[in-house]
This record gives sequence, C-alpha cells and structure tokens, in this order.
Amino acid sequence: KTPSHTAKPHTMFSMKLLALTGALAGAAAFAPMGLAPSMRRAGATSSALRMQQDGPKTLIKQTFLTPALFKQIDADNSGSIDLEELKSAVKFSSSADVRALIQRGDLNGDGVIDYPEYERLMNMEVYGDAAGGNFYVRQALDLGLIKPDSPLADCVMVGNKGFDPLGLAKNLVELDTFREAEIKHGRLAMLAAVGWPAAERLNPYFTKAMGAPDLLVAGGKVPSLLNGGLENINPIFFAGVIAFTAFVETEVLNKVKLRENRQPGDLGFDPLGLYKGKSFEEKRSLELKELQNGRLAMIAISGMTHHY
Repeated sequence: KTPSHTAKPHTMFSMKLLALTGALAGAAAFAPMGLAPSMRRAGATSSALRMQQDGPKTLIKQTFLTPALFKQIDADNSGSIDLEELKSAVKFSSSADVRALIQRGDLNGDGVIDYPEYERLMNMEVYGDAAGGNFYVRQALDLGLIKPDSPLADCVMVGNKGFDPLGLAKNLVELDTFREAEIKHGRLAMLAAVGWPAAERLNPYFTKAMGAPDLLVAGGKVPSLLNGGLENINPIFFAGVIAFTAFVETEVLNKVKLRENRQPGDLGFDPLGLYKGKSFEEKRSLELKELQNGRLAMIAISGMTHHY
C-alpha cells in the first residue's frame, strides 16, 4: 500500500533510500569508465538487490534523489558516501549488493560516491542513463561535436556542455588542464570587461584629483595595441607587471596546484567567505556561476575589442 502524505519522516527517508537503491541497481551506465570491460559487463548483468517482498516497488518511481537525501546518507559530512554509510542506510541489502552499488555509482573508481557523482545519478534519474544524464552532451554526441570516447562523454565536471569539436581533451588529466586554463582566462576576462570601460569613465576624475597626466588616447580610449598610446606608459610599469605575474604563477600557483584532491581553478582565495561553509550543492552552483560568467566575459571582451 502506498504511504499517505502523513508518513513519518523516517518512513519518507526509507522511501528515498529505496529510490537510491533502484536508481543505482537499475542503470548499467553507472559502472566506472575505468573498469575493465569484463567488470563492466559483470556490473551490468549482476542481479538487483533482493528487496523485501512486501516493499512497494512503485515507491522507486514516486521518489526522487535529492541533495537532502545525500546529506542524510553522508553521516560524517565528508562529501562522499562510502561503503559503510551505504550499508548502514540500506539495511535490507547484503554487503556484496551494497559493494556492487558503490562500484556502479562510483565513476572514477575511488571507492566512494562523492557529490558530483551523486548529482550525476540525479540527472540520470530524470533524463535517462545516456551520457550520464547530461542532455547537452547527448546533443553534442549526436551532432558530432565530441567523440564517444571523449572524457566529456560521461564525466562529472561542472559546466560540461560537451563542446570539444577539435577533440583537444584526450583524457581526464588533459581535461583538468584545459579547465584550469578556461577558468583562468574567464577570470581575467571578467576583470577586463569591468576594468576597460571603468578606466575610460573614471580616468578624468583620477587624473584631476592626483594631478597626473591624462593617458587616454584620441576619443577617450584606453591605451592598447589596438588604440595605440602604449609608448606613453612608463616601461617600468610593464616590467613590474611581468615580474609580479611570473612570481605569482611560478612560486604561488604551482605550490597551490600540488594540493591533494584540488579542483581545477581552486586557489583557496575566498576573502569574503562566499564559498566556505556552503553545502555541496551550493558549492557546485557557485562553481557553475563563475564558469558561465567567465565564458560570457570572454565573449564580451572579444566583442569590445572588435568594437574598438
């Protein structure tokens, strides 16, 4: 009998666990891409969990995976669901069954299901198993923008739209390198998109207040390779910028990049505390917003340059 709307909280939690079990056990695409073909076939053909006979199978279709469910299963708040946590939550399963679930939900083969992998499961539950539930990647595969063996074909990288028409990313290591470069250029573009027009608008006020010469070129434009006027800038300024950039890149950023389990673009810079202490769902959302705004800024600054 289907529970009524007045079901107790622990009953609803059990219902959601049934959904998680059904989703994990029912999708062959959950097998990690790094596993050998024989292991992937074994995972795909292994029997589903031996559910209690009186358990209503319709609950799996009525309940959806949610971020709140992940938080409930992740008892130690580590950001990942391990074997023991899943065994504790899904009490009606054998150890072998739960281990099989971990293997089929664990995309990178590290033995746990982290939040990005869980988010992938949520997408697969709603949009189907193909391409890890990523609609954009599915379209990209259909249009030939990426190859089926591309690391973008099924990955948990935030903002994955399946766009790699030149096939530059051959593996996950290269993909991380390209993502690092994309985030870096996006951040520079966001600064440039604000700084360029701000310099032109505010320059007259600053030069007047400081008694400094006006360095804007004809038409009130910022000195640049396109506008000219760079010869009026003190060469020491450019030397200082190059030296500072080289120091930051080689001495600071390279050390940061050696941190274990570091995500591309993570420099540990969060002076306003916008990222620290947020839930895993909110962190993924913030990462996506930065990425999308960076992509938009790169297009914007390119358009501004063309306009000038």
